[in-house]
Amino acid sequence: MAAINLNLEQFNEMAAGTKPVLVDFWAPWCGHCRRLAPAYEQIADKYGEELVVAKVNVDEVPQLAKDAKVTSIPTLVLYKEGKMVDSVVGPGSKAAIEQFIQGALAK
Repeated sequence: MAAINLNLEQFNEMAAGTKPVLVDFWAPWCGHCRRLAPAYEQIADKYGEELVVAKVNVDEVPQLAKDAKVTSIPTLVLYKEGKMVDSVVGPGSKAAIEQFIQGALAK
Protein backbone atom coordinates (compact mmCIF):
# COMPACT_ATOMS: atom_id res chain seq x y z
CA MET A 1 0.00 0.00 0.00
CA ALA A 2 1.47 3.33 -1.06
CA ALA A 3 1.54 6.42 1.12
CA ILE A 4 -1.56 8.56 0.67
CA ASN A 5 -1.21 12.21 -0.37
CA LEU A 6 -3.52 14.21 1.88
CA ASN A 7 -5.28 17.53 1.54
CA LEU A 8 -6.78 19.34 4.54
CA GLU A 9 -10.17 17.62 4.36
CA GLN A 10 -8.66 14.14 3.98
CA PHE A 11 -6.24 14.80 6.83
CA ASN A 12 -9.07 15.81 9.17
CA GLU A 13 -11.02 12.69 8.23
CA MET A 14 -8.04 10.34 8.69
CA ALA A 15 -6.89 11.96 11.95
CA ALA A 16 -10.37 11.50 13.45
CA GLY A 17 -10.33 7.77 12.59
CA THR A 18 -9.43 4.83 14.77
CA LYS A 19 -6.04 4.08 13.18
CA PRO A 20 -2.94 6.10 14.09
CA VAL A 21 -1.79 8.34 11.22
CA LEU A 22 1.87 8.79 10.26
CA VAL A 23 2.37 11.93 8.18
CA ASP A 24 5.45 12.88 6.21
CA PHE A 25 5.56 16.67 5.74
CA TRP A 26 7.61 17.17 2.58
CA ALA A 27 8.06 19.23 -0.59
CA PRO A 28 9.10 18.20 -4.11
CA TRP A 29 12.03 20.66 -4.11
CA CYS A 30 13.50 19.13 -0.91
CA GLY A 31 16.44 16.86 -1.72
CA HIS A 32 16.37 15.06 1.64
CA CYS A 33 12.62 14.47 1.19
CA ARG A 34 13.23 12.86 -2.21
CA ARG A 35 16.00 10.63 -0.79
CA LEU A 36 13.73 9.53 2.07
CA ALA A 37 10.75 8.77 -0.21
CA PRO A 38 11.69 5.15 -1.13
CA ALA A 39 12.17 4.21 2.55
CA TYR A 40 8.87 5.91 3.43
CA GLU A 41 7.07 3.91 0.73
CA GLN A 42 8.54 0.71 2.23
CA ILE A 43 7.15 1.81 5.60
CA ALA A 44 3.73 2.28 3.95
CA ASP A 45 3.90 -1.28 2.60
CA LYS A 46 4.99 -2.75 5.92
CA TYR A 47 2.77 -0.79 8.34
CA GLY A 48 -0.26 -0.12 6.11
CA GLU A 49 -2.47 -2.51 8.09
CA GLU A 50 -1.84 -0.98 11.52
CA LEU A 51 -1.63 2.71 10.67
CA VAL A 52 -2.41 5.20 7.92
CA VAL A 53 0.81 6.22 6.18
CA ALA A 54 0.36 9.60 4.51
CA LYS A 55 2.20 12.52 2.99
CA VAL A 56 1.45 16.23 3.05
CA ASN A 57 3.10 18.57 0.56
CA VAL A 58 3.84 21.69 2.64
CA ASP A 59 3.57 23.91 -0.45
CA GLU A 60 0.06 22.66 -1.24
CA VAL A 61 -1.29 22.47 2.34
CA PRO A 62 0.74 24.98 4.38
CA GLN A 63 -1.93 25.22 7.09
CA LEU A 64 -1.36 21.60 8.15
CA ALA A 65 2.38 22.17 8.42
CA LYS A 66 1.77 25.32 10.45
CA ASP A 67 -0.68 23.52 12.77
CA ALA A 68 1.89 20.75 13.32
CA LYS A 69 4.59 23.38 13.98
CA VAL A 70 6.71 21.99 11.14
CA THR A 71 9.69 24.29 10.61
CA SER A 72 11.98 21.92 8.74
CA ILE A 73 11.33 19.14 6.24
CA PRO A 74 11.10 16.26 6.05
CA THR A 75 9.27 15.99 9.36
CA LEU A 76 7.30 12.90 10.35
CA VAL A 77 4.42 13.30 12.78
CA LEU A 78 2.38 10.52 14.36
CA TYR A 79 -1.23 11.27 15.29
CA LYS A 80 -3.47 9.11 17.48
CA GLU A 81 -7.15 9.89 17.93
CA GLY A 82 -6.67 13.25 16.21
CA LYS A 83 -3.86 14.40 18.50
CA MET A 84 -0.18 14.79 17.68
CA VAL A 85 1.76 12.18 19.69
CA ASP A 86 5.34 12.72 18.53
CA SER A 87 7.46 14.01 15.66
CA VAL A 88 10.92 13.56 14.21
CA VAL A 89 12.82 15.83 11.83
CA GLY A 90 14.88 14.36 9.01
CA PRO A 91 15.03 10.64 9.80
CA GLY A 92 17.91 9.24 7.80
CA SER A 93 16.75 5.71 7.07
CA LYS A 94 13.94 3.18 7.11
CA ALA A 95 15.32 1.87 10.43
CA ALA A 96 15.14 5.38 11.93
CA ILE A 97 11.51 5.72 10.79
CA GLU A 98 10.65 2.32 12.28
CA GLN A 99 12.29 3.25 15.57
CA PHE A 100 10.29 6.50 15.63
CA ILE A 101 7.02 4.63 14.90
CA GLN A 102 7.59 2.09 17.66
CA GLY A 103 8.45 4.77 20.20
CA ALA A 104 5.53 7.00 19.25
CA LEU A 105 2.99 4.16 19.25
CA ALA A 106 4.14 3.19 22.76
CA LYS A 107 3.19 6.65 24.09
